[in-house]
Amino acid sequence: MKPQRVFSVVLVAILFTSIVTLPFMAHAQQPRDRFRGDTGVFTLGVGQKVVVWIHGGALKGPTKVRFAWQRYMATGCNSDGVCQQVVQSQGTTAPVNLAPNEAASFEVQGNGNGVRVEVQVAAGDVNGDAEIINTATGEVTSHVIMANTEGDFH
Repeated sequence: MKPQRVFSVVLVAILFTSIVTLPFMAHAQQPRDRFRGDTGVFTLGVGQKVVVWIHGGALKGPTKVRFAWQRYMATGCNSDGVCQQVVQSQGTTAPVNLAPNEAASFEVQGNGNGVRVEVQVAAGDVNGDAEIINTATGEVTSHVIMANTEGDFH
């Protein structure tokens, strides 16, 4: 067999093998769905708290859920009224397994500065809600819209 013909046969075999195995490799490497809900940064006054709820009503099985939080501290404002804040403290809770029709919540107490809470869900269809509550009366003073974005679950 001529060297050019051998090369052609080998090349065709390699291409055929790649075409056949590529869909299987791509399918095997796809990660599970990962979602994140984020309150964004907002100011909680003293005597207020934010409670973030997550509900697994549409889950088909248990999934890991955890909460991440950040507290901010003001560093000053410029003459245009733009104020900067820096992260003063932050943390992440240990993951909890959330089963269908179960809920989990996380609270952050206000201190007059900015706070942010993020919900990280490993996989599944969940619903989230956040409320600002007056700690003296228990009254819900506001609902916080949580942005639902794809993200990494660490």
